[in-house]
Amino acid sequence: MPVDINGYALSSDTGLKFGTTGTKIAAANYGIREPTLPGMLGAVTDGSGTYKVFPWPLNDVNLNNGSPWSTSTFRFTVPVAGIYYTSYSGITGAGGAGSYGGYFGLIVNGGLRYFSYRNSTMLWELHHIEMMLDLAAGDYVQWAMNIAPAPDSSTVGGGYRANHNTSTIWKVG
Repeated sequence: MPVDINGYALSSDTGLKFGTTGTKIAAANYGIREPTLPGMLGAVTDGSGTYKVFPWPLNDVNLNNGSPWSTSTFRFTVPVAGIYYTSYSGITGAGGAGSYGGYFGLIVNGGLRYFSYRNSTMLWELHHIEMMLDLAAGDYVQWAMNIAPAPDSSTVGGGYRANHNTSTIWKVG
């Protein structure tokens, strides 16, 4: 059964476009379905004891709408220009007691865009960074943990790589 939009009977996704990007909308038996926005959600699960690392090796991707995340280059390649939300949240530390600092960088097109820092005497601790980015099609986003192109505190602290972390990027506008 077609969906009626101001006298236009939509029975397939050919011909009718959505928004300024020309993305197709799709007909469904319950009305119109908005296309899936590009984005990804994943974690690092390799269990490596290396805490300082670039790029942050997101190897376990639960969602990868439009396949913008590569598990071989560990980068999100922007398929369409827009505003993207990105975040990293995870347990940080250095695998031992003591005071360890760590810089966490958001890398865009190979260069440092933003960073945060943690310094604690805790063995493990939660760290979180999030940003809204205005990105062009073809730009790419990665994370760096306490190593260039992020700042380096010269300590061994960084992200824990055994599924105690999540990273995400989604087009929001």
